[in-house]
Amino acid sequence: MKTKLSALIIFAIITSTCYSQSKPIDFDYGRIENSKYLNSYFDFEITIPANWIIQNKEQMEKMAKAGMDMVIGDDANLKAAVKVSEINTTNLLVVNQYERGSAVEYNPGIVIVAENIKDYPGIKTGSDYLFQVRKLLNQSQVKYDYIDNESSREVISGIDFYKMNAGIVYMGIEIKQIYYSTVLKGFSFNVIISFINDEQKADLITAINSIKFKE
Repeated sequence: MKTKLSALIIFAIITSTCYSQSKPIDFDYGRIENSKYLNSYFDFEITIPANWIIQNKEQMEKMAKAGMDMVIGDDANLKAAVKVSEINTTNLLVVNQYERGSAVEYNPGIVIVAENIKDYPGIKTGSDYLFQVRKLLNQSQVKYDYIDNESSREVISGIDFYKMNAGIVYMGIEIKQIYYSTVLKGFSFNVIISFINDEQKADLITAINSIKFKE
């Protein structure tokens, strides 16, 4: 299959994605209640780390544009791939530890993004999806220092996710990422965390472990 899916390469540095309106009529972008993000379409919730900053749609779109320019550069094929992906890809949640522009070495974050995969019948599991993500990351203008060659299975709230680690040194900072992916209701459902140290990672893993899907 041609690698024409996933705006996930935009997560390379800034952890963001694209907004689209090509969704089922009953699609739910979710809501925040008592430090939890809840989504009725995917029937799940996640507890947001205390005092972390939730990005609004305008902020996410600006971040996505900046990330696209940075990662894709002048590669016409990648530009076309992301253009196609914008039709089907929606961010559900972007949350960071600090406000944008804060005087910190790195701003760790969580991204939850869904991509409609109805045109990609070969993607049946999160492992299939991450295979395509890996190809795009390897083609991007920003070169990763490592990407797992294969994904590993991890059960989260009774759902089979697949996990992939990646890392890059950017402007002298070693940024680490973990991609979690599964397939739900005809969508690739993805959670990506980005961090630079064990303390940040621990907070993010706690958030991952707080995910609950309704039975």
